[in-house]
Amino acid sequence: MNSQWKAVIGVDIIRSGGTDLNQYYYAIAILQEGNIKKTEEGKLSHLIRLLWEYRPALLAVDNIYELGGTKENLKKVLKFIPPETEIVQVTLDESRFQSIKEIAYKVGLPIEKGKLNPFRTAIFLAILASEGYGTKLSLFEKRVKIIVTKGRSGYAGGSRSDKYQRSMRAAVMQMVRKIKEELDKRKIDYDLTIRRSKGGVERALFVVYADRKDLTGIVRNIRGYDVVVRIKPVINTKFLKLIEGSKPERKYLIVGYDPGIVAGLAAIDLDMNPVLIVSGRELDRGTAVSLLTDVGIPVVVATDKNPPPDMVKKLAAMLNAQLFTPPKSLSTSEKESLVNEYARKFNLEIRNTHERDALAAALKAYSIFREKMEKLNAKVRSIGIKVKDMQKYKIKLLNNEPLENIIEDIINDVLLSSRRDEVSSKSVTTLLIKNKQLEQSNLEERIKELESKIEHLTAEREKLKQRIRELEQEYNYLKSELNIISTELSKDVLRERKVSELIQRLRNVNSYAIKLEKELNNLKESLHDTIQLIEKYFRGDYILVRKISLNLASIRDSEESLGKIRKGEIVFLDISEGNQGLLATNFREFVSFCANMSLKVILPENSVSTRVADSLVNKHYVPALMTQKYWYIGERLVLIPRSTISHLDEISKRLKKLREESTPKLTEEILEKLVSEYREERTALLRDITQQNNASTSLK
Repeated sequence: MNSQWKAVIGVDIIRSGGTDLNQYYYAIAILQEGNIKKTEEGKLSHLIRLLWEYRPALLAVDNIYELGGTKENLKKVLKFIPPETEIVQVTLDESRFQSIKEIAYKVGLPIEKGKLNPFRTAIFLAILASEGYGTKLSLFEKRVKIIVTKGRSGYAGGSRSDKYQRSMRAAVMQMVRKIKEELDKRKIDYDLTIRRSKGGVERALFVVYADRKDLTGIVRNIRGYDVVVRIKPVINTKFLKLIEGSKPERKYLIVGYDPGIVAGLAAIDLDMNPVLIVSGRELDRGTAVSLLTDVGIPVVVATDKNPPPDMVKKLAAMLNAQLFTPPKSLSTSEKESLVNEYARKFNLEIRNTHERDALAAALKAYSIFREKMEKLNAKVRSIGIKVKDMQKYKIKLLNNEPLENIIEDIINDVLLSSRRDEVSSKSVTTLLIKNKQLEQSNLEERIKELESKIEHLTAEREKLKQRIRELEQEYNYLKSELNIISTELSKDVLRERKVSELIQRLRNVNSYAIKLEKELNNLKESLHDTIQLIEKYFRGDYILVRKISLNLASIRDSEESLGKIRKGEIVFLDISEGNQGLLATNFREFVSFCANMSLKVILPENSVSTRVADSLVNKHYVPALMTQKYWYIGERLVLIPRSTISHLDEISKRLKKLREESTPKLTEEILEKLVSEYREERTALLRDITQQNNASTSLK
């Protein structure tokens, strides 16, 4: 790796302080853009300040223990290292130590005779680390703990103490929800354990499976009045083992896990020997994986609850192990029975219920497979095989492989073994003969198994009878206790109901206040729009016109309120798709009214008004125009832009011209023709009258 474009800091110790971190003194070299920018000396606090000032890509050392001297001090110092800074031990290469002089000689750096002084060493460390020499030490696991707690004690005294407590718990709960939403939104894996109390959350722990730098901008340390958020990267203790001895022999493990704020973890091997029993606060998945992989290979992860907790399922997935869930959740008596007998056998001290529950889960899982394992051991002994390591064959049992196939695998492994303990040819012949005799002895073994099972069930029945008697006594005791407690709780229940009622009332008031605020904002917007319209009307940009409809009754109402409609007046015809019925019945009468009064009509733009405007203009020569810009002023007036009125006037002029052109002119020839036709009609009429009179006279 070439880090010439990022800062690299080399550090060598000048004076050790033993267990006192304040007494450590260092030589410090700062490399930037491929050149040594400066060298300084100072205490550990000075070094840490420079690390946060320059935020280097690498911190180069020749021995990690120079940053504190002891493992405990080293853990304290590592917490102050910036998350983006990686530590490189230059003298460590593929688990082999080399001196600084040896590496510098290979690179071609100028080497002085004798021992290098601390400043020269710090410079060499920075240069060598920037060129990719040494081993990067993983300071932190890909795991971060986020702890959310109350910001103060909350004990205000008097009757207000409960109120303070509830407000802080509510603040903690709100912060937990906020962090959870941010992690869920970014699909970051995490575990969450919560300690609840009245009114909210007392304490919460997130175990986030990500690098600390990945959480930058998502969550930060907070020390507020009501809530405190602390971010704690988890130090990777495994990098210390790079310098320490090798790991002990690893065994296959059955693991029991009881998650929670205080968690329990237990592991037994496949021969039922105890391997690990621990408990503690914040014993999360990552810590559990680290502890278990140090002592063995987990193959089964068990719980005492049905359904299993999510954290147990996730732990099994992380370990790639089989998940065991009991048919039903284990009772307290069953767990005590399993654990007490086991603890006496191995002289174990079970310190709390969390360790008890974890161990009980592991023992319950083992009991399910125990019968198969005992069968396997018995058949191997009956054949006469001595197997040094039965663990790998028991794993096959846990994976539900048939017992017959596993025995054949054992025989094949023994036959093909080339080690010193390989069986003789005579033993092999005996093995084959005994293998053929297995089927004949199956019946006898089955009888023995059933007899043993009957004895076991009989003993179990007696234990259950005794337990029933104990439970009856416990039930009677708890019943009497319940009666006492219920009377004490009645007052608390009433108080809680009153609190809930007040909270609901507060929510209703808040909801109504929000509604009123929205209405107020709407009124403010409406008032603002109205003021703007009044200003435009005052400037002459808009004019007021009368609003009418197709119904002549509405026209009469308008005239009663605003006065008679004047000849040639501009009116706004309020028409929409909803009143097409009026259009069919009243349109002819409306057109006649408009023609008589020489009205000019403005319509709102929609599908119905398009047809109406076309009919008014083209068939009836009534000036009409559609517009999108109009504002209702009350129920009887409408504001129209003056530009729209101008367009309407132009339409009126064009229609007037068209009417004049279409009306025939009364010429002298036409007048003479009309008089002549009148005279002819008059003469014919008189002739008919005379003939009728003559006829009546002759009849007389």
